[in-house]
Amino acid sequence: MINCADFMAEIGNYLDGEIAEEVRLQLEHHLAHCQTCTVLVDSTRKTLKIVTDAGSFDLPEVTFKPIAEKVMARIREADKR
Repeated sequence: MINCADFMAEIGNYLDGEIAEEVRLQLEHHLAHCQTCTVLVDSTRKTLKIVTDAGSFDLPEVTFKPIAEKVMARIREADKR
């Protein structure tokens, strides 16, 4: 059974479509039952579309790292509930 932390570890591959069929099915089963991860996937897709439409750019690690840490902390907290 995949939890939110497992899902987060695979979200990039999932969104890129670079994932084994069995794992994809497990992730989609998780999404069917987890509103937090569903919102995250939808938001990430929308963000990627906006960034792609506007032209790509790289975030410096000093900006990206704190954001990623906050997202992961919230997911771990949601997993505990």
